[in-house]
Amino acid sequence: MFWVTPVDEKADRQRQKEQLAGHSRAAISVRTLHEGYPGHHLQYCHANRVDSRIRRIFGTSVFAEGWALYCEKMMNEQGYYSDNKTQLTQLKDQLWRACRIVLDVRLHMHGCSYEDAVDMLVDVARLERSNAEAEVNRYTQSPTQPLSYLIGQLEIDKLLKSYRENNPGLKIKEIHNKLLSYGTIPVALVRNSMLGTN
Repeated sequence: MFWVTPVDEKADRQRQKEQLAGHSRAAISVRTLHEGYPGHHLQYCHANRVDSRIRRIFGTSVFAEGWALYCEKMMNEQGYYSDNKTQLTQLKDQLWRACRIVLDVRLHMHGCSYEDAVDMLVDVARLERSNAEAEVNRYTQSPTQPLSYLIGQLEIDKLLKSYRENNPGLKIKEIHNKLLSYGTIPVALVRNSMLGTN
């Protein structure tokens, strides 16, 4: 689902520039593959074809967002990003997702203030203040979802590393098709099935 949020016409010029700065041309390739192909679109196409109705209806954002973030990293490693700015954008976004883990826990468990959370996104993740405020608003409304991106990617990385070690002759497409064939279920359950472990 996409929400197109135009720049606030009533905001001063500086605030408008800030809002636009977080959506640079260098980010287009990264966002496109995260949301489209090979990210969410491909993953949901696979998920909609699983036999289990329950698996088609229910899913976990840890798998879905983990897969999309895994795709961002994989495509960088494969040389997809055509310039240094796009590569840097992907790495900056990775840092932003790491900050989400810290902030998600701090906001909901350790009494982190709204301003401290915004400041962390500005100072550490290098988000523009208006975009950092929008992010923190989102985090406060959906506990545990913000941390699902990087947690999911790390779990998928670990699973695929083990699977490749056990199946050295398989091509990456075969491995990805196997992973995606389970639907959007918890990575731990996919791991049990793919590796035969608990």
